Parts: sequence; structure tokens; C-alpha cells
Amino acid sequence: MTYTQSEVIENLRAFTGMPKRSKAKDLSGDIAAFLVDSLKRGYKIPLFGICKLQVRTSKARTGRNPQTGAAIQIPARKRVRFTATKALKTAVL
Repeated sequence: MTYTQSEVIENLRAFTGMPKRSKAKDLSGDIAAFLVDSLKRGYKIPLFGICKLQVRTSKARTGRNPQTGAAIQIPARKRVRFTATKALKTAVL
């Protein structure tokens, strides 16, 4: 089951008791902008009780094309790493 963006905003509004949907939409947009900006600048972001977000760089490596078996070079790239907290794992699992 997956929430749509509208459902997330509506649930955020209801959960926080915000009177207007537009305020919840602004809040979710501000949180997203903060996360993106902080990760771009190299910060590790602890979301207490949920997770830790950080940018990691994977090394370049040699892979294989599954159709032909030919070796291909996979370049290094940045990835966002999500590490769940023990509290989240215990609550969900």
C-alpha cells in the first residue's frame, strides 16, 4: 500500500491539527527542501527515532552486461543512505 502525495499532506494536516491543508503542504515542502539542501552540503541528518540520512560515494567498478556478458565500467556516484534506527525497526518488524 502506498500513499499519494495528497494523502500524505492530508494525514500530516490531520495528525498535527493544522487548520489548513495549504499549511501542511508548505511544511512538507519546507522539510523536503531542508533535507535536500543539507545533504547537498554534506551533512548527516538524524531524524530522531526514525533514521539517519547521509550521502555516500560508491567507488567505480567493473560490471557485466547481463545480455551479452561483456564487461562494462560502472562510474563512481553519490547515493543517499537511509539507516533505520533500532526503535523504528522494533516498531515496524
